[in-house]
Amino acid sequence: MILTTGLRYFQIHVFNFKYGGEFSPIFISVIFILLNRKDSFKMLSFNRFELKPLLLPILAIIFAVAIDFIVQFRFQLIRQPVVDMSFLIKLAIFSVLFTILVGGFEEIGWRGYLTSKIIQYKLSWNQLIVITSIIWAIWHLPTHFSKFENHFYVQYPFFIISCFELSIIMAYLRIRTNSVIPAIILHSLIALLYENFFKSTLNYKDFYFLTFPSILMILLLLPVSIYYYKRGCKLYLDNLKTELKMAVPNMQYSKKGF
Repeated sequence: MILTTGLRYFQIHVFNFKYGGEFSPIFISVIFILLNRKDSFKMLSFNRFELKPLLLPILAIIFAVAIDFIVQFRFQLIRQPVVDMSFLIKLAIFSVLFTILVGGFEEIGWRGYLTSKIIQYKLSWNQLIVITSIIWAIWHLPTHFSKFENHFYVQYPFFIISCFELSIIMAYLRIRTNSVIPAIILHSLIALLYENFFKSTLNYKDFYFLTFPSILMILLLLPVSIYYYKRGCKLYLDNLKTELKMAVPNMQYSKKGF
């Protein structure tokens, strides 16, 4: 956590490069794999996956983003995008870049290696969510310090909430599919939509809640994250029971998250 956050700080505040720091989660993960003989690159979880479990989360995210866009546009908080050929070309280029730089580099670290280590140590579902959410939120500290300045202490708590909501959804996909790719797709989709369709009519430094996550987005994602929290908890516990049963027969298990 310290290494990835430190690399991101130098990327933003020293080198003044907006997207390069996203490499730090995957970079640190690879370093740990190389240094630890017990680890392997399989822990990055770059596996084939079943598409079906990803469809409902994608639809839920698109619906929530669409409602958020309509409300913000209705109150003239964001500008209407000009959908022309240059916009479509830019959208296509950003789709590739965001999948690699934002979704790929981040999620291979968080939902790939980090989640694999948590599973390896047989921590609970609740611990998985708390650890990944907090590390993910702290990793974004340099960005929020530079973007929101005096509004940081108001905006950042909302961002932490969104980290927990999205971590629940993406952790479920990671456990359900045994692959980090669905989390990469979902993360990239959210970043792509907000980057290209939410252009503020005001200065975001003065109107802090316009950027992701908006308060409305957090409220819309709440029932989705609760739904996947319950499904993920049961799935994770069932998987853990299966592994423990193979190691220690006739063991009794608790239904509690912790």
